[in-house]
Amino acid sequence: MDILEKRADTKRIGRDEALDMLINGNPIEMGRRADAVRRQLHGTKSHYAINAAITYSNICEALCPICSFSRKEGQDGAYLLSADDVYESAKKLSEKGAEEIHIIGGMYSKLPYEYYLDIVKAVKRADPKLNAVTFTVSECVLMSRVSGKPLDDVIKELMSAGTGALPGGGAEIFDDAIRAKISPNKLTADEWLGAMRTAHNCGLKTNATMLYGHIETPESIVDHLLRLRNLQDETGGFKAFVPLPFRKGASDISSKASGVYDLKICALARLLLDNFPHIRVPITHFGDRLAQILLNFGADDIGGTHWQEEVAVAAGATRTERTEEFMRRTIIGAGFEPVKVNSNYAV
Repeated sequence: MDILEKRADTKRIGRDEALDMLINGNPIEMGRRADAVRRQLHGTKSHYAINAAITYSNICEALCPICSFSRKEGQDGAYLLSADDVYESAKKLSEKGAEEIHIIGGMYSKLPYEYYLDIVKAVKRADPKLNAVTFTVSECVLMSRVSGKPLDDVIKELMSAGTGALPGGGAEIFDDAIRAKISPNKLTADEWLGAMRTAHNCGLKTNATMLYGHIETPESIVDHLLRLRNLQDETGGFKAFVPLPFRKGASDISSKASGVYDLKICALARLLLDNFPHIRVPITHFGDRLAQILLNFGADDIGGTHWQEEVAVAAGATRTERTEEFMRRTIIGAGFEPVKVNSNYAV
């Protein structure tokens, strides 16, 4: 049964109600409601993946004030992997047990378009069975500009090279006044949503993210979620919503991190995004203990092992060598049944 059919008997939450919940709502009551929806959709099943990350470069021209990972070209610590480097890394990760590789990098306009195709092909050459989750839509739009090709052609050529899904990064928060302060050189909200629409129309499934805990407002949180819900109504191309708590790291942007805020954001997302099949709370960002709690607040996916993840670590996340046993034990310890999937939720 389709998720919309399952929710057809439930009155859709509007902006005013969502805003009141976020500002005034009792997090325990919100969690109870969100958990009921989560169990209606997934029962006691909770999902995880055995995956790894390859970040091909930290050179980025966007230089977002929120970012602790990026470097300027020529700056100490800046790096760029070759396709052969990606091949060797993917091969080692596959031998270690990774079933999926996530590839992202910076916004670096000097890279030729063929470079991106070559590193996707390198992953598939290392192991054809690897699911390649490659490039944010911000990177895809950059490829379109560099190559002069329409965005849909770029996405189709990435798919032909081996891309199986797109990650959901770069959404940050859709309020353009806030984007101008935290990520002024990235895509606008309309551009990001438009690029996602193109990806969905090309047949690619994607995630959608939201970065919170910085200078956003309750209104900008609710509006972000509603704009995602509207696009999902149109395309049905989002498979998971992924809330990402901001970590200050080396950024000058202040953090308003709060465990209660995490609970309310997760629960609100499950209640408001009634057309999203999954809510994913990456264990790399939340840690195992909070991820266990969030499984009772609407989430049904704790993400993957994400070996070699660098971006969250640069911002202050704890580096942990997660194993499949660790992921399963974390889910079981929270009272749920672990189900291994890939990014497209193929079991």
